[in-house]
Amino acid sequence: MSHLPISAPLQIELDKIIKLTNSDRYEAFNYCEAGFAAARAAHDDAAFIAIAIQYGLVIDQHGYPQESIDILYEALQLAQSYHQFSDEARLLNVIGRAVYTRAEYRRAMQAWAHCLEVANLAGDNISWIWAKVGIAQIYDALDDNDTAVILLKQAEERARPLGDPILLLNIMLNLGVDLFHLRRFQQALDSYQESLQLARTLNHLDDIGETLFRIAEVELELDHLDTALDLLKEAQEICSQSHHMWALANIHGVRAKILQLRQQHDQALEEVQQGLDYACASSSTHIQMRLLYLQAKIAESSQKISLAYSSFQLATEIKGKINPTDYRQQLAELEDLAGLRPSPGRVLLDLANSRDLDHCNLPFLAQTLCEHAAKIIRQVQASYWEYQPGDGTFCQLFPDKQAEKITLNDRLILSLRRGETTVAHNAQHHQHTWDLYEKLWLFKKTISLLIIPLRLNESIYGILMIEYSERSKNWSSDEIQYMNQLAMIGTRVLLNIERDVFQADVARLNAQLQESNVELEARVLQRTLELQKAMEHLIEAEKLASLGNLVAGFAHELNTPLGNTLTASSTLLDKNKELMESINAGVMKKSILLQYLNESTMIAELVERNARRASNLISNLKQVAVDTASGKRRLFNLNTVVEETIATLSMNLRRRHIRVTNLIDSKIELNSYPGSLEQIISNLINNSLVHGFGENEEGEIVIEAYKINENKIELHYKDSGAGIPDTIKKRVFEPFFTTRFGQGGSGLGLYLVYSLVTGTLGGMLELRDPPLHGVWFVLTLPIEAPAEHHEKVDIFRH
Repeated sequence: MSHLPISAPLQIELDKIIKLTNSDRYEAFNYCEAGFAAARAAHDDAAFIAIAIQYGLVIDQHGYPQESIDILYEALQLAQSYHQFSDEARLLNVIGRAVYTRAEYRRAMQAWAHCLEVANLAGDNISWIWAKVGIAQIYDALDDNDTAVILLKQAEERARPLGDPILLLNIMLNLGVDLFHLRRFQQALDSYQESLQLARTLNHLDDIGETLFRIAEVELELDHLDTALDLLKEAQEICSQSHHMWALANIHGVRAKILQLRQQHDQALEEVQQGLDYACASSSTHIQMRLLYLQAKIAESSQKISLAYSSFQLATEIKGKINPTDYRQQLAELEDLAGLRPSPGRVLLDLANSRDLDHCNLPFLAQTLCEHAAKIIRQVQASYWEYQPGDGTFCQLFPDKQAEKITLNDRLILSLRRGETTVAHNAQHHQHTWDLYEKLWLFKKTISLLIIPLRLNESIYGILMIEYSERSKNWSSDEIQYMNQLAMIGTRVLLNIERDVFQADVARLNAQLQESNVELEARVLQRTLELQKAMEHLIEAEKLASLGNLVAGFAHELNTPLGNTLTASSTLLDKNKELMESINAGVMKKSILLQYLNESTMIAELVERNARRASNLISNLKQVAVDTASGKRRLFNLNTVVEETIATLSMNLRRRHIRVTNLIDSKIELNSYPGSLEQIISNLINNSLVHGFGENEEGEIVIEAYKINENKIELHYKDSGAGIPDTIKKRVFEPFFTTRFGQGGSGLGLYLVYSLVTGTLGGMLELRDPPLHGVWFVLTLPIEAPAEHHEKVDIFRH
């Protein structure tokens, strides 16, 4: 993917920042602050992202304040919105480093784990290795040094061939730390000496200073106290010059240990206090904890019991906060178990199964979605806006503020049409919202935004807007996923509303037909009853969002014969009226009567042909619907069931110029569940339409099957589309995994296919490598399905 261009003036500023990053981080920080202001003024998102990556490397000079981390998340959101995977991976790395230094290990682990995934997608070996080093640091902080060494060795093995001295320097430095903690002192010194040589070659003052105090730690353990003090003196001079506060805190701590061994307790306590000052200034919580424990130990040795007690108590409190499990997450889980506050997953599950949504109207749906959004994410304001296609505006349905309307810019509308969720950590500077901010959100003091579209058949029906006002909110991946799942539930309800509207339209059409002809009325009534019965059997399938396309295609096909019938019957009434006028006027002739008989015969034949065509359409639909909803095992012809399923999707296939070829042997019969098989074929075809082919791209889908023995068959599904990248093939059957997150993909289609094949049908599903391109699924199915697997699959129970 091409990289975003940076404007020339900001490129000059970026080059200065890069040059200062490893020589004078304090000055580099100031340049970053100015660079952010300039990038925002110029709306240069590429420069903002690039500066943020360097900013993450220098903010330790100011103690990793929350506002600095917010800027990193804002840059991450920009990189994600532009699909700049390499920049996203680098930002996840610096975010992981920042929250790790604040001892927020759970957030750090999430950032680095996500970085590994994104780096693999981007083919970015450098970021992948940095993430491995970061995760190793977490294990080191949690005293699992053996695991840390394994991870660092993996990173070293991949880094050596790259020849990147900065990367190798950091690996060897961290490896030395873990070897030191394992008391493998000579191996630690070997690693430190290599990192020191690399740091001096690169003239990285911070790394030189840190490596020197690390070597001093080893010399202290080897009882070479004078050598250790000399190293600490040199390290302190270098780190003071580069404002490396984190390292200065450690230097004073090591010197305090040496003074303690020499019984110089007062001087040792002074060193500890200086170290604590630096640790607090850099927000290095875990270093602060270690220095407090050291202070307590030295104070106890010098009979300063009060200081020893207070230091030990404070260190213990800090230790309790440094935990790999997030406290708020634990609290939420406990509240869920106690029934005090349901978890987001339970809120969504209860809503998905709520009968209140079965036959509700749009205002009730809007209110329900907003109320549940506030339950899932605390301290947010949620609103629902209905799209008005006539004038392109959005009208607020909940909370109803006198039907307030807003107009969004073309960039945001285009993103919503693609099904993308707008994730704005800072709405004032997001590329989709900055020019709307003063008009729409400034007066409400909104800082962060989520805008989630609700779409049906690629048309926008509305948006769910989530606002946060207290400060810049770094939306987590869990929160974004929860809101997208909430929107999916809303889309399912919109399908029900659309179905009710369709049924009302059918009822009105029936009323018009009843006025035209008694015989036709009887036929239409009979067909309408059959249609309603078929629709009832399709209600369960609507949970998988398949009814919308089915009904739209059927209505399109049925409209023509019914319209022709209505026109013919109206014409027949007019001819009757003309004939009656001729009789009453006494001008009746044989030619007039013969002409009437010829024309009425033609009209009757037209009515009969169109009625028969409508009857055939309804019969086909009825068979598919009964099979899909019934969940009963029966004997059926495989070719016929697949052909009927393809017919229900014909409208979408013709519109997309996709040709489906059914090569299944007409002699193959199964004693199985045709409804489940229809769902499988429908989901595979829809998966190809969404992921395999572009909007105006022509393509082909081929379905074939043959017996492999007397008990089993193989069904092959192939398309000629874009195919599936090797990096994600192992995950395609996982629930909620999708490469089009927020763009119309739910991540449930192939998971449902897998569940039906391996569960209901008692078979196996395999993804093979196609000879050229596209996808190739192979279903191995028993000719007689197991009788006990008869229940419908409900993805919301998994």
